[in-house]
Amino acid sequence: PPHHFPVGRIGVAAVTAGPGVTNAVTAIKNAQMAESPVLLIGGAAASLQKGRGALQDIDQLSLFKTLCKACVSVRAVRDIVPALRKAIATAQSGTPGPVFVELPIDVLYPFHMVEKEIGGTKSGRGLRGKMVQGYLQNYIRNLFAGAWEPRDVSPLPVQVPLATEDGGGWGGAAAGLGYGRAGF
Repeated sequence: PPHHFPVGRIGVAAVTAGPGVTNAVTAIKNAQMAESPVLLIGGAAASLQKGRGALQDIDQLSLFKTLCKACVSVRAVRDIVPALRKAIATAQSGTPGPVFVELPIDVLYPFHMVEKEIGGTKSGRGLRGKMVQGYLQNYIRNLFAGAWEPRDVSPLPVQVPLATEDGGGWGGAAAGLGYGRAGF
């Protein structure tokens, strides 16, 4: 199999939501066919706006699920490092290949900006307004909960397949399938 990356190395691309992600489809397919470990990090609409017609909000995970060994959307700031560690190990383990990690914009921006944009500090008017504000404040607290705790950033172990004693090839089980016999 073609391995274009030295062991322990991985290609990384970071692209914007929508057109950046869709323009990466061909490159990710090529990485899949070349068995190249590639981490594609794609931006996405804010989690609260997903599926609600936000600008450049498409189902990006579906675009890559047949091309990548793993596709994940990070839902909280505390999950960024663990998701990236697992994605890198997955890309390099077994048959190398691409992985996709989606990072919604509210997971990437600093707390004060997300709080300002979402309006978590405004006081709601009336019962409905207070309920909406309570929901938004809870959302922001959950989004950033544990974000400042130390994370293990060491690489996860990579599972590399080893050659078997028979050396593989067309012998063994494949011979029983009729390969190499006259008339097949």
